[in-house]
This record gives sequence, structure tokens and C-alpha cells, in this order.
Amino acid sequence: MDGVGKQEGDVLVLGATNVPWELDAAIRRRFEKRVYIPLPEPEARSVMVKIHLGDTPNNLTESDFDKLGQMTEGASGSDIGVLVKEALMEPLRKCQQAQQFLPIGNYLVPCKQYPNCAYCPPKLSTDPPNKNYDCSRCGAKRMQLWDVPSEKLKAPDVCVEDFQSVLRHSHSTVSKEELEEYENWTRQFGQEGA
Repeated sequence: MDGVGKQEGDVLVLGATNVPWELDAAIRRRFEKRVYIPLPEPEARSVMVKIHLGDTPNNLTESDFDKLGQMTEGASGSDIGVLVKEALMEPLRKCQQAQQFLPIGNYLVPCKQYPNCAYCPPKLSTDPPNKNYDCSRCGAKRMQLWDVPSEKLKAPDVCVEDFQSVLRHSHSTVSKEELEEYENWTRQFGQEGA
């Protein structure tokens, strides 16, 4: 990379591959630097979660982001992107699965569990058709998502539990064996990067 940007007409060629062992010797010789970029560290994964989350309403603390950075060990940048997309869907899933909604101000928020309290009236098959199932104690209204007017619906903010729920069912797309191959190739032909 000597002289990069010093003379007009010079060209810098930068390449990337996920299969460096497929490069023949002639190609390897053409690239002076062969740098291995490892999977992101916990701090970088925490920042990636923040970046992908953007300005989406959430209640995550700095401690939660740090915890997510630790919990995503072995995840690639792409894995983090998929994780956040899935976690962003969790509030919608909560709305879809809710059987009761609580009035909060002018909005209806899905209850976290059914029944919301021990005094919520259960729905029985013998009940008359127009029975009111609103709870007089906690105020929860028995309804499904399609019964909630769209302007009244308030989806819950994304929380750390949403990420934990997604992480229970997801796996890294990079195996330990693949990482060993990259490290072996780097020891033989490349150098560590940062």
C-alpha cells in the first residue's frame, strides 16, 4: 500500500473473500497484505445492536446492551442484524397473542399474561353471547388484536427480554470449525487484523 494517494493514476485494489483457501498462489502474491478480520468482540456487538435498533422505542439500558454483547458470543455482524430484526417483531407478536388489553391513557396495551390478574373473569363456553369480560379489579379488557382500533393500539417497547427470547432459538452462522480454518490460513499466509 506504499504510495496510496500520492500519485495520480495509481489504483488501490481491495478485495474480500470468505474462502481465502480457494485463492491460488498467483492471486495471493498480488495482494501484499492479507488481513484476517475476526468476528466482532462483545463491545462491537453491543454497538451493532444499538445501530440496528436505531430510534425504535425501547427500554434497554447500557447494562442491557453490554449483556447482549456478551450473550451474542460467536455472532457475526450479519447475525446481529437478523437478531435485531427478530427482536423488533416481538412486540407485534405480543399484540397478536394477547387475549386482554389494558387501557393506559388513550391507548390499549397488550397484557403480558392471561389472565392479567386473579380476578379477571374467565370466558366459559356456557356464557351468554354478549357477556362483558372486562375485569373490575385490574381494568383489563378481554379482546383480540383485531378488536383493537388501530389508533388506540400501543405496542410495547422493545425490551431485553425480546432479545433473550430470540436468542433462545437462534444460532451463529459461523461454526468453530470455519473459524479454525480462517485462523490456520492466516497463520500460513496472512496477518491478524483489527
